[in-house]
Amino acid sequence: MSSKTATTKPERQEPNWIDTVPPKVKEIFLAAIKAHAAKKYEEAITHYAMALSFLPDDPVLLTNLGVALRAQEKLKASEVCYRRAIAVKPDSPGCYSNLGNVLRRQGRLKEAVACHRRAIELDRKFIDAYYNLGLVLQDMGKLDESIRFFNYCLKFRPGDERVSWDKSLALLAKADFVNGFKLYEYRWKRGEITVRHFRQPLWDGSALEGKTIFVYSEQGFGDTLNFCRYLPLVAEAGGKVIFECQPELLSLLEGMDGVHKVIAGGDRIPDFDVQAPLLSLPRIFKHDIDSIPRQCPYIKPPGNAGFPVHVPQGTRCKVGIAWAGKSTHKNNHNRSVRIENFLPLSSLPGVTLYSLQKGPEAAQLEQSGCGFLVRELGGGCDDFADTAKIMSQLDLIITVDTSVAHLAGALNIPVWVAIPYNSDWRWMRKRIDSPWYPSMTLFRQKHPDEWDQVFDKILNELKKKING
Repeated sequence: MSSKTATTKPERQEPNWIDTVPPKVKEIFLAAIKAHAAKKYEEAITHYAMALSFLPDDPVLLTNLGVALRAQEKLKASEVCYRRAIAVKPDSPGCYSNLGNVLRRQGRLKEAVACHRRAIELDRKFIDAYYNLGLVLQDMGKLDESIRFFNYCLKFRPGDERVSWDKSLALLAKADFVNGFKLYEYRWKRGEITVRHFRQPLWDGSALEGKTIFVYSEQGFGDTLNFCRYLPLVAEAGGKVIFECQPELLSLLEGMDGVHKVIAGGDRIPDFDVQAPLLSLPRIFKHDIDSIPRQCPYIKPPGNAGFPVHVPQGTRCKVGIAWAGKSTHKNNHNRSVRIENFLPLSSLPGVTLYSLQKGPEAAQLEQSGCGFLVRELGGGCDDFADTAKIMSQLDLIITVDTSVAHLAGALNIPVWVAIPYNSDWRWMRKRIDSPWYPSMTLFRQKHPDEWDQVFDKILNELKKKING
């Protein structure tokens, strides 16, 4: 997903502004800025509101309050702050660009484009507005246009980590893997992934000649499941592969072809000669969309994992479902749904639904009163090996974009994935298939936040499947 928009941080104002306000307002404002910089948003909001009680139409206070509210996902309140600031100061490019940012976050992309274009009209040198416009166009799937805006920004800010990162995502979504994965290395400069330092050098793709290579996962479960397909290729380069993954994936990945040893994150790392982060392997191998390893399955569930799935009499299609990803994922608000979206599938005779949902959202099964319609399996799975063994007993997996989708694809189990309008780069744009997983079918939103059309189509396709 795209990175954070620009022009969202509070900044100290020029002395000629702050010296014009009453001393009490200045004191409160400086306290707000200090709290805001420390990400103490509630405290900052309280101070901004206090300052606004003295100067209710001050555009600086309104804008900064809008930024703090947006950081807390209070999007409507944030929008109102920006609109009031614009009403007071209609020639402010910063207010328009900030308004565009919060509209983008609400999925109101056309309105966001208009705001960023207005910001550029007001200030042709406002590079952040060009960048923010590029982000919205990227969300809209206008990838070539977004890349042009990113390139324009990079003329003035060569090597800018935010712009370079988002350009990488646009290139990857266009299936330009060679150039996209080169820029994908900017992920290390964004402060969202822990940079690990080793005395051993980074592998450059040359023949390993018996050397031991340490490959380590670096992001989420889905990323690990997606890219561990590269480990056998590393072994084919002549090395002994030690792979570090999340503890929840350990027992599932221990039996992978070509992997000498799998360890869990936090375990002692055996001696090694060279190293590579997992998601740097496509760049190291210089793969394009036609050469990525796509042979599935590349993961097999251990024989001692899981448990037998009970199949009610009359069942013709066993369907595993998952409706939510991790709440900490930055795009979770777009990709996750409610269990109610899946319930119409249970109306089809011969279909038995099985919940694979893990985490707090699994409680929706009982909270919605539909526990009798969906058989709960996720709670009995201690790790991904259990989930994989259970999946292998089902006919079809229907899920949102989460690790369940990657696991099903890696196991070569038929999987249908409900994809948000602003999808992750790896699902490309407009495709209904996946270059990563031959068993996968994608069901895409036509408009932001509109899931009904997606699940109506899934229901119709499932009808065809069981009646065909």
